[in-house]
Amino acid sequence: MPYLLPKYPAHELGKGDRHQAAKLVRGLADKGDPMSKEVFRVQAHALGLFFDEMVNTFDPDAFIVGGGALETSPEFQRWFLEEVRAAMPSQREEQATIPIYVMPNGDTAGARGAAIEALKLARQSGLA
Repeated sequence: MPYLLPKYPAHELGKGDRHQAAKLVRGLADKGDPMSKEVFRVQAHALGLFFDEMVNTFDPDAFIVGGGALETSPEFQRWFLEEVRAAMPSQREEQATIPIYVMPNGDTAGARGAAIEALKLARQSGLA
């Protein structure tokens, strides 16, 4: 966002606290705000290049995208995943068919998974 704010000098996110602005950018992007969507477009393109490296290293069957960035409308999620796919280099045919899924539960998915595993361990150990 600091890179983009000078290009949008009158933008509302440039007028207040940067930490608060970082929290608001997702909602604004979901509503179609051009600067906020550009923030997510840059992130999506970086993720697409990262996925390309994962294909080189691991030959995955699928990719999963999660976190708070995708606690958005289905339309925004589709747009974001299309941007991720567009950023993946097209040199390999196998990349074109790798599905990209949205992880449910947003930015709490990791904590929920850890809690489930902790509960399983506690039950196996007779602690719960």
